[in-house]
Amino acid sequence: MAVLCVALDVDKDKAQELIKVLRPYPVAFKVGPKLFLEAGSSIVRFVKESGREVFLDLKLHDIPNTVKLAVEEADSLGVDYLTLHALGGRKMLEWASLSSKRLKLLGVTLLTSHGEEYLRFLRSNFPTLKDMVLYLADIAKESGLYGVVCSGEEVAQVKERTGLFTVVPGIRVSQSRGDQVRVLTPEEAVRRGADMIVMGRDIYGSEDPAGVVEEVLERIGG
Repeated sequence: MAVLCVALDVDKDKAQELIKVLRPYPVAFKVGPKLFLEAGSSIVRFVKESGREVFLDLKLHDIPNTVKLAVEEADSLGVDYLTLHALGGRKMLEWASLSSKRLKLLGVTLLTSHGEEYLRFLRSNFPTLKDMVLYLADIAKESGLYGVVCSGEEVAQVKERTGLFTVVPGIRVSQSRGDQVRVLTPEEAVRRGADMIVMGRDIYGSEDPAGVVEEVLERIGG
């Protein structure tokens, strides 16, 4: 069964409340820049003490040695998944991979907020976003990463082409897209090959987050 990952894009108190409420369910928790800057490593420990996996979503993109040191630190904290931008280049990804012991490194291909106009912004020669995503997924695999983050529109081809663990954000049960362009329902993302789906606003913005989680788990076969 695909993993449901709950994005804790909220403050520390709200995050801890959500973790307690959702502790009975087989979910992972995603800690992004906002929460990590507020709570630091304490929120990682809080999630681990709840018996759940931590997805640290910092999307690292820096010189190879700086990323290497960050990977080593995340590994020592007990983080389960860590993101870094595949656009950081082969050397950065390889150094990160060689520095990881138990940590599962995920290469972010392109953010789900980007549409085809992003190619014009980059002045890219790729004919479509999907072509760029597939190229970056290939680089991630060749560099030794555990998986990649991509939208539901590319996940089937990424999975078939690389066999990597695939993470799909931008999942919605509501009609709201927010600032994301490429979004899918939970069951459609899993049907296309997602190994992990990431949901935030539909869960932490609900008056009944446990109810939403139960619904999503049922919809993806859990």
